Amino acid sequence: MSTITGKNNIDYQDVERYYRIKEDALIKSKKKKQKSSNGNLIQFNYFLFAAVLFILSLGIIFNYAAITQSKMEINNLNKEIELLVKQKEDILISLESIKNSNIIEKNAMNYLGMDYANSSQNNFIAVKYSDAVDGEFAYDSFYNDSASLDRIIEKTFLLFADEGI
Repeated sequence: MSTITGKNNIDYQDVERYYRIKEDALIKSKKKKQKSSNGNLIQFNYFLFAAVLFILSLGIIFNYAAITQSKMEINNLNKEIELLVKQKEDILISLESIKNSNIIEKNAMNYLGMDYANSSQNNFIAVKYSDAVDGEFAYDSFYNDSASLDRIIEKTFLLFADEGI
């Protein structure tokens, strides 16, 4: 081994080895920086991939929630339709029972105390017909085109005047 024995005596082999070691260290540090920058780039790519996957999964979950909510609304509307159809059927049944003349007659006799009228309870009304109406009716004149509007109005007033209205 060579040593430095003075200020002017320098062993060039030691200097050369020193620079070689320094150069190797510099090359290794550059490789580490490249590996770490490549590693950072790979980590960033993984993070970006995970973020995109997370956003897509959130989108799918939200769309699934919207679809489920729509299905629930449809089911609720179908239940409401079924209920309304049942109510309609019940109302139609009660309407048929109300319109049935036999049930009306029974209710009138039982609850209201009504009964069929006897011949002594019947009142007959006499109706007097007018001579002005005996002729041609107002709607007949439209078909014949012989009567004017004045005649139609006249006959109408005569009809009301004879009846006492």
